[in-house]
Amino acid sequence: MQNNYNIFIGTSVHRWNDNRIFHKEAVSLSKKFSVELHAPADFNKKELNGVKIIGLPIWNKETDRKLIRKKLWSRLKKNKKTNIFIFHDPELIWIGIKASLILGIKVVYDIHENTIQSILQKKWLNPFTKLIAIVGYFILEKLSKLFFHHYILAEDSYKSFIKNNSTVIYNYPIIKDYNHQNVKKEYDLVYIGDITEDRGALIMIKTLLTLKKSIPKINLALIGNIPPILEDALIRSISRNGLDNNIRLFGYMNYYDAMQIVCKSKIGLCLLKPKKNYIESYPTKLFDYMQVGVPFVCSNFPLYDNLLNKCNAGVSIDPLNIKGISSTIIGLFDDSEKYNNLSKNGINALNKEYNWLAQENKLFHLIQSS
Repeated sequence: MQNNYNIFIGTSVHRWNDNRIFHKEAVSLSKKFSVELHAPADFNKKELNGVKIIGLPIWNKETDRKLIRKKLWSRLKKNKKTNIFIFHDPELIWIGIKASLILGIKVVYDIHENTIQSILQKKWLNPFTKLIAIVGYFILEKLSKLFFHHYILAEDSYKSFIKNNSTVIYNYPIIKDYNHQNVKKEYDLVYIGDITEDRGALIMIKTLLTLKKSIPKINLALIGNIPPILEDALIRSISRNGLDNNIRLFGYMNYYDAMQIVCKSKIGLCLLKPKKNYIESYPTKLFDYMQVGVPFVCSNFPLYDNLLNKCNAGVSIDPLNIKGISSTIIGLFDDSEKYNNLSKNGINALNKEYNWLAQENKLFHLIQSS
């Protein structure tokens, strides 16, 4: 066991200030080890919260990332002090294999998603390219098991394809004081996260259109990145349905600023479509809502219902039942006692169990036992 590890964290996809990669993993590890984070950024170098951050080029399209991967591999080869390489993207598996085989570095792959299901959901890929991508990933994943030291899994369900040498480290939030109890509520509804059709973008528009019939001034804050393939259609749909004054698009925001908007909201939404990748994974937004006492309305997937049975911080509903969603939201607006109980339950459950502290300790143990 040693504490003098030099850890090189790399991502070619995520921004340098990604919540899991920087705020949780890198900052936590920097409390005990020397940590460098190499990630897309609009700067070359800086040090923050004990982490040395070295910027990689910011990409606009997926083909740009080929150059980023080359830069990342070059830096990894030059950094002779690295003991452990932690990476976060499926496209870096080959670099991880080379790091283990050629450089003799211990490699840890932090898996955030069910990659195969994610490929299947990509609407810009045709069936043939999806098949090629899935076969390629499947082969690399199998090969990686011969070389990687350990896997970090964000969900229990990922154990189905990574059965050994793995530790589940949930993506629970870091407890912060957002002073949410003294904030004026400016938004009736809020959604935080990537805004896509499968994640309920059009469901939320249809729901708001239904709610507007009985609550004309109802409003919704949408916080998150909108992919170019959806952005124009989403804006047209908002305008066509006369919802320009009811929906505010904030775009991507850093986590702290995004949470300030959540604090100013009454009800959180998580109306994901019943896709396998969502059904088997906890959306972190549920825990974000809980942290600041915002009751939520979510899809009625068994995993989510199991969470609600434990914490009773929100209400689940069929995400394709627009009338049912609208009635549920109105019910929460009208029943202040239920609303307040859900709010308190969420805060209590988050503080007791669903927070980053216990996950941080698992991360320390993983590295120290390497």
